[in-house]
Amino acid sequence: MKEFLKSNTDESIGMVVLGIFTLYFLVVGFILYLFFLHRISLVWTLCLCFGMTLVYIPRFLILNTILKKDFIKIEDDWILVNSHKVLFSDIKDFRVEEAKPKVVFFINNKMILFCKAKFRLRLNNSELDFVVIGSEKIKLLKDFFSEIIK
Repeated sequence: MKEFLKSNTDESIGMVVLGIFTLYFLVVGFILYLFFLHRISLVWTLCLCFGMTLVYIPRFLILNTILKKDFIKIEDDWILVNSHKVLFSDIKDFRVEEAKPKVVFFINNKMILFCKAKFRLRLNNSELDFVVIGSEKIKLLKDFFSEIIK
């Protein structure tokens, strides 16, 4: 019975963006709808829209993180992070700081999540930090770096 009620998870960026904008515009649209029906005054409309925007600031920060995500490309013997080429032989150690997954919304028994982690690569002469979005990508990169360092 518990497996039947348990929701699936999805982390596609398109669904995260669509969910945030859709729910925000539905609520603000309903507030404006009530205003145009003359059910609430202009002051209450502005207060409710401002309050809804304040409540949604953490969700909009998620959108900001998605827009500013790092570009990562793995080739045969090097990794490219934001146009910075790092050879695998230069990597001495790595650390991962995983953030707590954030639930964006639920739809059709599917939970839309936002997961991110900050990777720190210790190189021979410097350090490199980059952010990865998505739990599957995080898991794959952790496994990949642990295999490289061995």
